[in-house]
Amino acid sequence: MIDDYLHIINKSGWEHTHIFQSPLSSERFKANVVSAMQKKKIIGVTSRYVIISKKK
Repeated sequence: MIDDYLHIINKSGWEHTHIFQSPLSSERFKANVVSAMQKKKIIGVTSRYVIISKKK
């Protein structure tokens, strides 16, 4: 999905210079979701990408 955003950015005359993945709080998970993830032994990570670009 991040590749789609980078393609759009590059196509519109910008080029990305940096990409950061910023962690978010785990408070977004509800108790029943956490319980299901624990049973399936799945690790859940919430994050957001920050893309820094400059005009070509």
